[in-house]
Amino acid sequence: MLKLVPSIALSLLVSSALAAPSFASSLNHQLRVQYNNGTQGSTRQTADRIVESGIQAQRSGLLDQAIADWNRALDLYQQIGEIPAQGRVYDLLGMTYIQLNQLNNAENAFRRSLGAARDEGNTIRQIYGYNNVGQVILQRGQTVEAANSFAEGVRIARQAKHDAGLGLSLSNLGLATYAQGRYQAAIAFLEEARKFRDQAKDPIGAANTLNNLGDAYRAVGSFALAYAAHDRAMTLAQTGSDQAAQFRAFDGMMLANRGMGQENRFTEMLNQRLAMANRSNDAWQMLNSLKMVAQHQQQQGKLTAAEGYYQQAYSVAQRLNAAREQTFLREQLGFLRSRKFRWQAR
Repeated sequence: MLKLVPSIALSLLVSSALAAPSFASSLNHQLRVQYNNGTQGSTRQTADRIVESGIQAQRSGLLDQAIADWNRALDLYQQIGEIPAQGRVYDLLGMTYIQLNQLNNAENAFRRSLGAARDEGNTIRQIYGYNNVGQVILQRGQTVEAANSFAEGVRIARQAKHDAGLGLSLSNLGLATYAQGRYQAAIAFLEEARKFRDQAKDPIGAANTLNNLGDAYRAVGSFALAYAAHDRAMTLAQTGSDQAAQFRAFDGMMLANRGMGQENRFTEMLNQRLAMANRSNDAWQMLNSLKMVAQHQQQQGKLTAAEGYYQQAYSVAQRLNAAREQTFLREQLGFLRSRKFRWQAR
């Protein structure tokens, strides 16, 4: 089984959650869309009711039922030629397939939404459509194809002079470029993106862009600039009450401090992260924090302390029924205990 080398394990653990997707259509936003605003008639009203039924099923966690309802609604919208409603339902399907990790189905739904946007001549929905398609492709590791989709979003947004769409598209293009290892080009895209994110008054989107920018600066060794980007992202994430972005920004600041040789500050922030996770009552963040502290203690040669934190992390993983995490933590505990036994036997 693969074991992380102690000297790099913590950086890998923190970095594993850094690149957060920026879908144009969040599921929460789509659930708030009003559907009874176009073609009238009994068929349209029936389709609208079925969409609402699917929304209620989704909110109750019945994702398969939601998908079935939305597909029924699509059949009705297609019968009456109601194109805008079809596009919005395809977005609902796409985001739900993402939740189920069914990427092929998600891509198909987003491409159909993009086709609907073209058919109705809706420039703004085309911008968002290209971004949604690109994000699914990017999750499959097809970085060049994803970049092409984002670049088309940039092109259309520039023509339309649409700040929000341009900020989103440039941010995602920067993320895809970063994934290709072209860090300087990624920085250029992300620096431009942050200006349009600010102009669009989108604090959560701006926080995501700044976190991506911080990652790119750190990749080229510009740790002070990385810290500044993540620090600003933290402020914006707090403004937008985006907890995931706050943890990501905090992790970026930690790694930037380590990159600048401020090991004591790095250690302080590790402990602060643990307290932050405890206050947030987020079990997954608590699990990540305990793993980070355990690996740091292991790097410092404090094997008994490391074992204690790994054991706490294992207990949290059990409560979460996180089988993969439990396997990883059992391996780390076994590896650690074997090291302690060899050290005591000498």
